[in-house]
Amino acid sequence: AERGIKNLSIITCDMNDFDIDGQYDRIVSVEMFEHMRNWPALYSKISRWLKDDGLFFKHIFVNRGVPYLFLELDESDWMSRHFFSGGMMPADDLPLHFQQDLSLRRQWRWQGEHYEKTSNAWLSNMDENKVNLLFLKSICRRALHAAQHWRLSLRANLCRDVHVNQLSQGHTDGL
Repeated sequence: AERGIKNLSIITCDMNDFDIDGQYDRIVSVEMFEHMRNWPALYSKISRWLKDDGLFFKHIFVNRGVPYLFLELDESDWMSRHFFSGGMMPADDLPLHFQQDLSLRRQWRWQGEHYEKTSNAWLSNMDENKVNLLFLKSICRRALHAAQHWRLSLRANLCRDVHVNQLSQGHTDGL
């Protein structure tokens, strides 16, 4: 709104419970699908929300091999508990397996080194603001754990590939 854009809606919500009336030209999801497991149900909802000629763009991190669930098995599974509870790390080809409601039109891939630069910049920012972090740590033990978790999370991002998928309603011959 402050830039005069009138045809854009940004919605931040829990996708497990979210539903909306109306249809849209474009739907964009950034780093959300890693937090979800029921992709067919989500694709079905998104298909309902798209106009007939609408497009859905999905930005996700992927594992090059097989998908895996984020499971909290014990206290050491902080990433599953704090960041990806109920989610899964998708594999490169996972979107190809769920094309009942949306069809994959295009797929772009970037090697993990691009996101590594972002993660390293965030780590550098944490290090440059160490005085503020030390203050937080001194007043709250939980803040100490949160800072450690963020540091580990940023380091974990260094080995992920990044994908953007373009999907639409209807069927295609595939990629």
